[in-house]
Amino acid sequence: MTLRRTFLSIVAALAITGLAAGPVPAASDAPPTVTIAYQPGIGYATLTIIKQLGTLEKRFPGTKFDWRVLSNGDAIRDGIIAGQIQIGAGGNGPFLIGWDRGVGYKLIAPMNVMNLWMVARADEPNIRSIKDIPANAKIGMPSPDAVQAIALRKAAQETFGDAHKFDTNIVAIQHPLGVQALAAKQLELHMSSPPFQQQEVEAGGHVVFRSFLAFGRSTFNCVYTTETFANQYPVFVRTLFDDMRNATEMLKKDPDQAAALLSKDTDGKTPAARFKGWITGPDVSWDMTPHAFLRTAAFMKEIGFLSKVPANIRELELPYLKGVGD
Repeated sequence: MTLRRTFLSIVAALAITGLAAGPVPAASDAPPTVTIAYQPGIGYATLTIIKQLGTLEKRFPGTKFDWRVLSNGDAIRDGIIAGQIQIGAGGNGPFLIGWDRGVGYKLIAPMNVMNLWMVARADEPNIRSIKDIPANAKIGMPSPDAVQAIALRKAAQETFGDAHKFDTNIVAIQHPLGVQALAAKQLELHMSSPPFQQQEVEAGGHVVFRSFLAFGRSTFNCVYTTETFANQYPVFVRTLFDDMRNATEMLKKDPDQAAALLSKDTDGKTPAARFKGWITGPDVSWDMTPHAFLRTAAFMKEIGFLSKVPANIRELELPYLKGVGD
């Protein structure tokens, strides 16, 4: 609740100062500067490939680009509200909350569908399902309204009749630090994303819960902006959408090239062969169609995270997606 009150106060302050709304400037090809914010993990491989190829920089040489990795969708949302970030990427939970609260979010396109695992430590053999989670267990995930948290609440509602059963167990921690905290026995469980969940299982952990059990096959990460920015810079946003489509095709049809670019982004610290295994894994698919946004929104409204739900997927999208998805 404290996080939500803080968020609402930021929106209110911006509205008062005239920064949250006002006259829309004339359309232009591209802004003088643009910050594209995303998070750790291969869930953001689409953007990483675009960054490594430099296609936007070549198309818009007069624009200064800042590719920024942040810890969670809340931080990205706050940056967009403050005008410090123009393009964001993350899960549907923070996106839907921003849309509901009047940030003006619109989907440029989803990036992928991924089944997210909650992994228990190797020395917790008795935790086999969410029914076994001890009352005092610490569960790491990016934030209390991350897609991981929403999926866990849906499972808790179905299993215990209480969507908020694990709210006090959630520890907000970015994925790489969560892997370390699990290994150091500072967390009993960690719900992250590829490749972090695979690394934890390889280290001896075991899967307790999968996000598809909550909402079925669903979008993990998407790229979004504000409707105001999209209207002001339609050429830029359309170019980004086209680049996303090209990067998605590479991930699906040429995983060797995609993996090489992802390895390059780490300065070769992670071999391309490792990336290829992760991006072609059975719980990973590259898909620009929205999946499960509407049923996730309906559940979030039911448990008090949203005040309204979209009547259809078009309310959430820019025109490029042509109303497809759910």
